[in-house]
Amino acid sequence: MMSKTAKRLLLLGGTTLLVGLLAEGLYRAVRTTPPLTMHFRDGARNLVPDQPTATEDLAFRMQIQVPWPRPDIPPGIPTTPPVGQSKPWFGTGYEMPRDNLLGNVTWKPGSRFFICYRGPQQPYFDADGCVEYAFNRFGMRERDDVTLKKPAGEQRVVCLGDSFTLGWGVRREHNWPVLVEGELQRQWPSVRVLNCGGTGSAYTDEYELALRHRHGRFKPDLVLVTLCLNDLFVTNGKLGHYRLAALPYDDIPPADRSVWMNSLLLRDLARNLAAGSALELDPERDWIDELMSLPADHPWYRVKHETPDVYWVGGTPQRALQGIRDWCNDHDAKAAIVIWPLLQGLGKGRTYPFGKMHDLVRTFCEREGIPCLDLLPVLKDHEQEALWVSPADMHPNEHAQTLVYASVAAFVADGLGLK
Repeated sequence: MMSKTAKRLLLLGGTTLLVGLLAEGLYRAVRTTPPLTMHFRDGARNLVPDQPTATEDLAFRMQIQVPWPRPDIPPGIPTTPPVGQSKPWFGTGYEMPRDNLLGNVTWKPGSRFFICYRGPQQPYFDADGCVEYAFNRFGMRERDDVTLKKPAGEQRVVCLGDSFTLGWGVRREHNWPVLVEGELQRQWPSVRVLNCGGTGSAYTDEYELALRHRHGRFKPDLVLVTLCLNDLFVTNGKLGHYRLAALPYDDIPPADRSVWMNSLLLRDLARNLAAGSALELDPERDWIDELMSLPADHPWYRVKHETPDVYWVGGTPQRALQGIRDWCNDHDAKAAIVIWPLLQGLGKGRTYPFGKMHDLVRTFCEREGIPCLDLLPVLKDHEQEALWVSPADMHPNEHAQTLVYASVAAFVADGLGLK
């Protein structure tokens, strides 16, 4: 016969389970998805819905983007030139080495839109919490007076990279290429710095292709390649590597999922508790070795439709940087590299987890004869939160741009041989 204690424990367990199930059901019923922190407005400042319909999404994209040719593009939508053919605004068409999740696209010449933020606001955001993006006739976030023909005596710097070069979340006039140009022109007025970042390229080999087919037409004296660490190894976030407990359930590898994670209530609670330290990784672990050792079918590759081949472990960035250097050697130019750290693990009392990747890049550059500037020493003692555009967007804000531009300007001056 069951003892009174056993009966009480059974009753307690059953009651706890029932209450837990009721709480879970109620939480799922009342839980709402918060609006996206980062959202968009079109060139007329019309708000783009957080979850646009297919028609609304296509209409917005057609205003600001031009896709690479592909069979499923509806008739009448302009594309970049087919392989081997040329268009004055673009250059010579080429095939991308991979297709990204939304299809390969570049910015439409003359287009304009706004990136906007809910939540904490930067002092430079406009009244709607937005930053304007405008593209010239070459589809670059650049001045309208840029010409293919280089004026006599002008020294040109072509900046290649992704959103860290484009200036995601910062005004054009306060983006580092503009600040670097202004700093250099104080002594050398003939220097022009061209922002060719984010023009359809997201990986290092795509930077090389863009130089060979598109941006090399500007006849650079120096090609400055900006590497963000997410160019070099896979992350489980867009611009950071998060602790497992802070990830959405689908991003946690199956082997690391616990039974309690079947509860949406407990998962959200765990993420909220981990939010303050979600970016603080164990300093005793070799994160670069671990990330480079992940198998090709790991969820963090699959969710982005990537493979290790695109990253440092696959050798693609190294070959692309060698190709950029060789192009420069053949065109009377110089190549140089700037490394941006991921903006996590920065500030007093924190440990930056990715120093090994910086070491690998610097060693490679030294061996290959490519000058390299590492911005980690410039930023490592600054609190990471003060460098972000937004807590939900860890691109470098205008404060971060201000911190680095003098170092980049000195590096560029040295690359151009300016004294």
